[in-house]
Amino acid sequence: MSEYREKRTVVEEVPVGSRPVVETRYDSVVNERRGMSGGTVAALVVAAITAAIVITMLILNSQQRTSDEQLAQERADNALAQQTPGQPAQQQPVIVNIPPSQPATVAVPYPVPGPTQAAPIDAKVAPSSASAELDVTSRLKNDEALGSQTIDVRVSNGTATLSGDVPTENLKRRAEMIARTVSGVQSVINDIAVRP
Repeated sequence: MSEYREKRTVVEEVPVGSRPVVETRYDSVVNERRGMSGGTVAALVVAAITAAIVITMLILNSQQRTSDEQLAQERADNALAQQTPGQPAQQQPVIVNIPPSQPATVAVPYPVPGPTQAAPIDAKVAPSSASAELDVTSRLKNDEALGSQTIDVRVSNGTATLSGDVPTENLKRRAEMIARTVSGVQSVINDIAVRP
């Protein structure tokens, strides 16, 4: 906003000689508004904040999707690695039907290769590190108290390592208890920092 000052002088002449000439000065201020109004500025600030939030959410969603894809790929790789290499798939016998117009029926035996190593019947397969990691992460995200916290989970050889920040000691212990309930986790290293 800029200001302009205007000065005027009015002189009156009075025919009587005994009276002095009176001068009157008027100072007036003329205001001119330039620029944006407060409402426009507020609208621009709200739009900028909204855009920043949307961009942040898109970035976080993309990172989460990439992390989920990596865990799924690792899980698939571990499942392939658990299969016995060199073991041929069992083939079903071939049944040959000859129409009755033919004079004789001959059964042709087709050999079915057996497994090279018998698998135990009730053997429990230990979950892979990737599946245990995925299970711990999903349980922490689905928990009411911990769902909004950022906790990183790494599982290696049955040991789950938790890291990140939580506001209270109770949430730190809760995350450790949840991780201990997951199949395939034998021990937990709780490196979560408590930052109120």
